[in-house]
Amino acid sequence: MYKALIAAITAITVSIGAAPLAAETAHIREIWSINEGLFEPESVAVDEARNYVYASNVVGYGINGKGYISRMSMSGRMIEAKWIEGLNGPTGLALSGTLLYVADVNSLKALNVETGDIVATYPAPDREPCLNDVALAADGTVFVSGSCTGTIYKLDGDKLTRFIVDHEALRFVNGLFVDGELLLSGGWQIRLWNRFSGAPLADGPVTRQPDVKDIDGLAWDGSAFLMSMVDDPRLWRLKADGVAYPISDQPFHASDFYYDDVTGLLIMPRNLGEGDHRVTAYRLTFE
Repeated sequence: MYKALIAAITAITVSIGAAPLAAETAHIREIWSINEGLFEPESVAVDEARNYVYASNVVGYGINGKGYISRMSMSGRMIEAKWIEGLNGPTGLALSGTLLYVADVNSLKALNVETGDIVATYPAPDREPCLNDVALAADGTVFVSGSCTGTIYKLDGDKLTRFIVDHEALRFVNGLFVDGELLLSGGWQIRLWNRFSGAPLADGPVTRQPDVKDIDGLAWDGSAFLMSMVDDPRLWRLKADGVAYPISDQPFHASDFYYDDVTGLLIMPRNLGEGDHRVTAYRLTFE
């Protein structure tokens, strides 16, 4: 699926000012938006089996016990704003069956979505890892980014272990995406890794565009990667030529979003300032 992207980036590193391929036109339509009971929403996970959307609420990043998970319907109704409480600064989410994995500052937690209980806690092997995003491989392997340690961690049995440590390539590592052999990491740079061995799949960053940095959310849209950035309110797209561009000038202020490349469903946690914290669903397609 991603061979064109890997081949193009492995062959050359895109230089500053490289001309992008012809951009497809994005069509985006809002479906619903919720701001009830949310505070600093960071990530969403979709539970198709139970017709729920889960959102993490940071409430101040630190060991404070104030963070929580909200549960909403797929049709845009808040079901339980503080569904699971007592977390610290919950950020990345990934769902596997009945388990919702949550990056919670210095540990990875597993929540049972049927009971609402925290059933497992996996402390990071580093003192201040600043755990951020969670990505789940098809075989169930769980990866977690550590923004303060330049590390991608992996859940190995009942322990969270260091998988890739590279303080330059993984500077402020944030968003993760995994599929097949590919592990894509965001952060200050976008990097490609072999998710089995941890070896780099490209010599250097995916792009050296100066306006593409501090990558938060990552998702595959069927022919390119969608990206959100910490300091840019727009949604960006990374094509197979390694060049990225904003899909529009619309300010989404999104963090770790969800996208379904089959249906075009896009769900974004958004922090718009002045107390406006919300989760918004869109229909996004390209032509």
